[in-house]
Amino acid sequence: MIYILSFIFFLGSVYGQDKGKKAYEEGKYDDARAYYEHVLKNRKQDETAQFGLGATAYQQKDMETAARSLNNVMNSDDKSLASKAMYNLGNMFRDQEKMEESLALYRKSIELDPTDQDAKVNYELLKQVLQEQGQQQNKESEQNEDKEQEKQEQDSESKDKQKQDQDNQGKDEEQQKKDNQNSESDQEKENKEQEQSQAKQEESQEQKSDKQMQAEAILNALKDKEQINQKRQIAKAKSRKLEKDW
Repeated sequence: MIYILSFIFFLGSVYGQDKGKKAYEEGKYDDARAYYEHVLKNRKQDETAQFGLGATAYQQKDMETAARSLNNVMNSDDKSLASKAMYNLGNMFRDQEKMEESLALYRKSIELDPTDQDAKVNYELLKQVLQEQGQQQNKESEQNEDKEQEKQEQDSESKDKQKQDQDNQGKDEEQQKKDNQNSESDQEKENKEQEQSQAKQEESQEQKSDKQMQAEAILNALKDKEQINQKRQIAKAKSRKLEKDW
């Protein structure tokens, strides 16, 4: 946490014992503001009154008036007064968490008044805070990059796995298709072999039937021949018998 010095210190170093300073130190900011506004009505270019009004308005949370009054003083030829105005504006920006703007005003304040220890302390403390914030941001950025890279790797692995699964599925389907084709081919081959075997059996039966028919024809012919021979023998026997009887 940065310690920001109060406006009271610079208000006291600028003014002597006037009514505005006394009211400011007692916390009577309305009275202090009324005093400085009265002075500015008569002396519009009074830079010390502008500075006092800016400090008082800040305590009243009137940041617009405070910023306007201090801006009127920061370009003063009085380097000490300009340095203090820049310092107080730096405090205001610090309160608004405008760190870079605040740091720049502290640096300008030191350039105008190198002896201002308060400005140096606030400058160094704020610079340290900004460095720590930068380191934290870099760390978070690196962590986010690591997370993003890890996510990309996971997505890549997921895509590779998905592709591999699809390829494996495709291979399985292709293998299944080949197996089915082989199975169908084997079945067709088996059917063809059965058909060929049946055809051979039928052909064999036909050949066998033809042979049987030939054999039966031959057998029948032999039987017919034998019957003819028997008839001839009977006829001869009768003939001889007749001859004998005679």
